[in-house]
Amino acid sequence: MFDTLITETCDRFALRTDQARPLLGTLIALVFDDRRGGFAGFARLLQHKGMGELLHSWQRPGPPAALGAPQVEATLGQPLVAALARRIGASQASTAGAIGQMLPGIIGQLAPDGAPPAGLPAALEPWIGDAGSTLGDLARVGWGTAAMPREGRKAGSGLLRGLLVAAALIIALAMLLLFLTTYRSNRPTVSATATEAPASAEPRFSLETADGQVRVAGRLASSEEKRRLRDALEATYGAGNVHGDITLDAGTAPAGWIDRLVALLPQLKADGLKLALSGDQLQIDSSALPQDARFRLSGQLRDAFAGLEIDGLWDQALAALGALKPGFSAGELVQALNLSSIRFDTGSATISRDSDSILATVAEAITAAPTGTRIEVGGHTDSTGDAAANLALSQQRADAVATRLTQLGAPPERLFAKGYGQAEPVADNTTEAGRAMNRRMAFTLLK
Repeated sequence: MFDTLITETCDRFALRTDQARPLLGTLIALVFDDRRGGFAGFARLLQHKGMGELLHSWQRPGPPAALGAPQVEATLGQPLVAALARRIGASQASTAGAIGQMLPGIIGQLAPDGAPPAGLPAALEPWIGDAGSTLGDLARVGWGTAAMPREGRKAGSGLLRGLLVAAALIIALAMLLLFLTTYRSNRPTVSATATEAPASAEPRFSLETADGQVRVAGRLASSEEKRRLRDALEATYGAGNVHGDITLDAGTAPAGWIDRLVALLPQLKADGLKLALSGDQLQIDSSALPQDARFRLSGQLRDAFAGLEIDGLWDQALAALGALKPGFSAGELVQALNLSSIRFDTGSATISRDSDSILATVAEAITAAPTGTRIEVGGHTDSTGDAAANLALSQQRADAVATRLTQLGAPPERLFAKGYGQAEPVADNTTEAGRAMNRRMAFTLLK
């Protein structure tokens, strides 16, 4: 029933069938989760998130429009998407993209005439498998009655109501004791505690471009931040082409990325681009852009937002890994791996946060390599500084990459780390461009 959808999703987001099938089964279970009121409750969730019209479009004839990764995470919640990614052993970017393609396909096939199913069709039960236990595990990251819009919740069990009443009584008692203690002591410190500022919330911003228009949303701390960003958006896209709003919240932390975002906006004008910033995390969906534009934009984002965790990057290695056919050879794998750009914090062996999603895909590919594959992870530096120190740093970086790949699921017996220092340059060390090329990780197939 969903074989074509699974094949298309695997091809587009570089997933294996044994990753896509359980993800689709879990999504079906989420759509029909009784704790959210089944299919009708899931529909109410989408409407609550402002996607009611999009839901209706999935139920009409014709190819359903996919959701972008930022929309998926805004709807289901980033913790849930991350948990699903860990569950199937895929990167968060690939998982969010796959969900965005699968959900419309699932709903389109279940309700092609606009009439939602009354319950889980018997034909779908084999797809779910053990997803019931999966849903129980996912409840801790926000899936279940606690994250449900109020109108979508079931009547509720007596146990839940009892727990809520008990919690309310405990809170009331604690407040009464605090009041009595404050009243008796009458100490100035009580006043200081009462005026203590609440913990800061994370600043947020998202944009989505289509047909020369841009839709934005977000939450910032000050009117000055909002004014600067709004002025920059209108200067970039045109005042009449900017839609949506950014709310103000004094409890929100300052957005340390405002300057970088404003400077990069002229590069974010391509139609079909989706970007979301939350705290120190950035998600990007550039899948609608031409390949060269995706490469270029990913490089610009890594340069502009160095230090942030970036999900959804696209480089030549990811494209090459995604193009590998089932049964690929170890030589084809290594050729693709050597297109990757793994970065480190300056002068250290700490892998940059923007490299983690790339390494997750590399780990998946190494895991799927032919039995007996052995790969050397080689660290190389430029010639700046002391040769002995460069050799030590290159070994530390090689060790760091091999360790991180193992943590991400790659078999440790397939990886061997070796540092070469400055001994094997591939470019001229007298130029900055040459030195940048010499600072690299190289993958070699071992016999």
